[in-house]
Amino acid sequence: MSIILFLHGWGGNADSFAPISHFLMQATDSAGQPYRVLTPSLPCPPAKVYTLEDYADEVDAYLQAQRVTRCVVIAHSFGARLVAVLNARHPKLFTRIVLTGAAGLKPRWRFRVWWRIRWYKFCRRLGWKIQGGSADYRRLDANGKQTFRNIINRDLSWEFGQITAPVLLVWGARDKDTPLEQCRRLEKLLPQAITRIYRHAGHFAYLEKSARFICDVRKFLAGQDA
Repeated sequence: MSIILFLHGWGGNADSFAPISHFLMQATDSAGQPYRVLTPSLPCPPAKVYTLEDYADEVDAYLQAQRVTRCVVIAHSFGARLVAVLNARHPKLFTRIVLTGAAGLKPRWRFRVWWRIRWYKFCRRLGWKIQGGSADYRRLDANGKQTFRNIINRDLSWEFGQITAPVLLVWGARDKDTPLEQCRRLEKLLPQAITRIYRHAGHFAYLEKSARFICDVRKFLAGQDA
């Protein structure tokens, strides 16, 4: 039986991949065996301050409880960070990897964005109260904000470069959260990767183009992609 682990993005839960995971629950692998689908919910944001390693520990514990030693993983955005960390810990854990809108690389800031960040930090040093960060960030409590900073300040280029399993990269050409430029950088770190760009989709390409995503994933899992 093929096991598929889904790792959702920041702020998501077990239902984040619902259309995809529900379909695969009814499907079979190339040997005619049903897929076993696992959809853990991760605390995003958590009730206490977390590091990326804390999240990876939770996934580790979950897989041990499910008695999983090898599996396929499908991850979106923040979930891709966990894939990188878990693969570095357990290089044989993932047999195939699907990453969509993957986060984990330090963005290359444009000057306007860089200047806004510098200005925000300068104002904070002076004690001026101004709004900074994304709307999602501003909604977080103190623990959530520190956790968020712990996560986004990690550059996982080295960890991604350690992946040797077959990889499928699925990206929305209109993704503003993890721009297409990050996909191109991942391609260089993962020369074995197959890339699919969804021209009219954004950060949630797997939902916006769910039928195409399912088709691409099933071909990839069956080894039909060249």
